[in-house]
Formats: sequence, C-alpha cells, structure tokens
Amino acid sequence: MKAHPLNLSGSAAAPWLPWAAALCLAAFAGLALALVATQFGERTVYYLATAVIGGGGALVAFTRREPMRFVFLALLCGLPLTGVLVPPGRFGVTVFDAVMIAMTIALVGRYVMADRRARVPLFPTRSWLIAWLLVLPCVALSQFPALSLVRFVATFALYTFFWFALAEQQRRNGSERLVLLLAGVLLVTALGMFADHFLRSNLSLRGANLNQISYLSGLEIYRAGGFFQDPQRAGAFVATLVTFLLVLTLRGRFESPKIRAAIWLAIVAGLAALPLTISRGAILACLAMSILALFAFNAWHTHVKVLVAALSVTALLVLTQTSLDLWLDVLPTTIRERFLHMGDEFTSRLFIWFDTWEMFAEQPLTGIGPGSFRSYLLETRPGAYDYYGIGASTGVPYVPDQPESGYFKILYEGGLFGSLAALLVAGDTVRRALAVIADRAAPTTARTECIAALAGLGTFGLTFVTVFTMSDVRLGAVFALLLAVIWHRSLERARAGRG
Repeated sequence: MKAHPLNLSGSAAAPWLPWAAALCLAAFAGLALALVATQFGERTVYYLATAVIGGGGALVAFTRREPMRFVFLALLCGLPLTGVLVPPGRFGVTVFDAVMIAMTIALVGRYVMADRRARVPLFPTRSWLIAWLLVLPCVALSQFPALSLVRFVATFALYTFFWFALAEQQRRNGSERLVLLLAGVLLVTALGMFADHFLRSNLSLRGANLNQISYLSGLEIYRAGGFFQDPQRAGAFVATLVTFLLVLTLRGRFESPKIRAAIWLAIVAGLAALPLTISRGAILACLAMSILALFAFNAWHTHVKVLVAALSVTALLVLTQTSLDLWLDVLPTTIRERFLHMGDEFTSRLFIWFDTWEMFAEQPLTGIGPGSFRSYLLETRPGAYDYYGIGASTGVPYVPDQPESGYFKILYEGGLFGSLAALLVAGDTVRRALAVIADRAAPTTARTECIAALAGLGTFGLTFVTVFTMSDVRLGAVFALLLAVIWHRSLERARAGRG
C-alpha cells in the first residue's frame, strides 16, 4: 500500500528521516532562542521557554487517558526544576505552585461534579479535615489576609500532591514506581550540586544566596546548592531522600538487582553531594536517623539490642573525653570550620527566636497569619533592613522571612490553632506508622516502607529545627510523599480489618 506523503513512519520514508527532522527542528529552535537572547536579553528567553514548555506540556497532558495522573508523574520527574519562578517572578509563585494549584482546581471540580456515590473523598481520614479547619481561623484573622490566603492556597495545593501520591500507590507497582522516580530525582539533584561545586554556578535561576558564601577564620567557604538557591534547603532535601532510600534498600525492600543498583547509584551520589552543602544539621540528621532506624527496627533479640546500645553509649562517653579538634581534623577544612562555629551560630539562632517572640505573644491563638513573618517585620520595625548582621559581610540588606526555625515559624504565624493542626497531622502519622510496624500480620514490604518513611520524616524534622525548609516546595513535595507512604499502608491495613 502506498504511504501517505505526510506519514513519516510509513514504509516509503527512510528510517532516519524522523530523527533528521527532529534534529533540524532543535537546531532551528536553538538559533531562534539565541537570536531572541541577542536582541531582547536572557530574561525574554526565560519567559519564552517557560511559555513553550508549559503550553506544550498542557497539550501533551490532554492527549493522555488520565491527564491529571500524567501531570503528577511528570511534575515528580522534573521536581528539581520545579522551584523556578513563574514569570514575571515578583509574585513568588513557582512552577510547582502553578501546576498544583491548577491540579487542585481540577480535583475539587471533579469531586463536585461527580455523582455522590462515585465520589472519591478529598480527605482520607477525619484528622486531615480537622487540621485544615483549624488553619482557617489563622487565615481569616491574619494581620495580612491577602498574603495568608495565597499561602493557604499554595499549601493546600501541596496537600493535593499528597492526595495524588496516595492514589498512585493504590495502583499496581505504584509504590515501586514512586521510589524509582525519587531515586532519579535524588541523582539529578546530586549532579546539579556537583556542577555547582566545580563550576561555581548556582542552577536555581535566582542567583546566589547569602548562605552560599561565608568567611570563617579568614577562610572562604562556598556551599553548593545546585538547583536550590539555599544550600541549607538543598542539604535537607538530599538528606531526607538519602535516609528514606538507604533504610528502604538495606532492609531488602526490592528483589530486582536492576532496581537495587539504580537506587544504590542515587544513594551514593546523594551521600557524595551532601557534604558539598556543608549543612551541619542535614549531615548529622541523615547519619543519626539512618543509624537509629536500622538499629531500632531489626530482627535482633532485645538483649542483643541492649548490649549494642550499652556499648555505643560507652564508646560515646570515651569519645567525649577526647579533644573535639582531634576528631574534626579528619574532616575537610571547610566542614571543620563550620562545625567549630556551631555553638556560636546556635546562640545567634536562640537570639532570633526570642527576639521575634512578640509575634506569638501578641496573637497567641491564631498567630500573625501564614506567610506573614517578613511583612510583620517591615510593618512593625520600619527602616530596619539589616537584621542580625546576616547580610553585613556582603553589604546586602536583609529582612528574614522566617525565624531560622520551622517550628517557631508555625508557632508565630499559626499560633496555637496552627500548631495544633501541625501536631495533629504529625501525631497521627507517627501513630499510624508505628501501628503498621508493630503489626506482625502486615506484609514485610509495608513494615519496611513505614520504617523508611518514618526515618525520612525524622531527618526532615531535625533539619526543621534550624530552618523553615517547607518554604521550598520541593522539600514540601518530598514531605508529602513520605506522608503518603505511611497513610497508604495504614489505610490498606484498615481495609484488611486490622486497624
């Protein structure tokens, strides 16, 4: 049969023709972008590329049988890049925010339009509904209501990401699919940090962060952030994923040698990239939670665990009698200097926490409103643009958007209501995870996944002490995914009549 003249896949066309056409198209696009950049600047190219990628992605998604699931998986695949701001950039809306807000509208619309008997609940448990209801007064009574409403919508969009992660795991091989995608995300993130470290080029498209270059004892310390503007958030991101994947793999979750090899490659890359951030909290949290999870949840007899614990405590006491400098000397100079100044910097954080305590004291029930920290400082302390000397070394005016602690930010901005909502979700998560782990009738894979997710959340929680990592949507996405792992296994247990 004669092939259609426009059918490049037909027998009449040479097999190399589609590839040649694609190469010519790519070359033409590259020349066009170069010409635009020459005439109008790099920012115009950024706007153009964002519009083309967004429009093309939307068209591809609508050709899929399940467009929302396709968008969710595509967003997860490109997670390291989703922290880029949507043009014009001054509103602080990232690609992740924009996509997930659209997904939230679609999800809620589908729920409203669906037949009542066929509706899939938006909240898998009552605790989630209560938590969101507790947050509403914090938004309604905010000192900056418009700003708090935007932050509430963005946070609920993050919950939608959790919802889709929960739904994906109910599919065949859904858990394995998500873990492999997370391993790919970790590998790409690590490669970005290597590029940043060796080329001194931050890939976040926002420029360098104040935390990226510091001077201690006359030594310049450069901290790689890769696709993250802030190396602290980059460290927390990598540490959380490494902990989760490491515990999952060492406990034998996967039997396939290929899957294990792919995950180990990501873990090794992550472990190599983590020190480049020189984030002390992330490094210590990753080590502590990985060791604790592997020690606490294993098949050893109780007396063996007690013996190992006693020996570990004894060894720790011996180590404390040795000069700290002796142990730090084995570390690279930059990391050594950072650890030597840990005490001084923690004292500075204590000062910041209590210097901003009036935010909670003035409105203890509902706080000043989600996302209002910086706006509150600008309104109550006019003329102050150099807080705590953080930007003094670079001469850059600095007004913080968080009190150097995620827990205090929740307390200040959400008050007792917001803090109670966070505690409700955290407490229910831990309770559900421990119930699955303690259930001997539960599948081994379920118990292993809950242990690994709990360890990853523990790492996240430790890094949360000294920085509000949730301000980066990519860390929020990882947090939501680990919650979904535990919730999936807990709901599965409940459906089986064991919970």
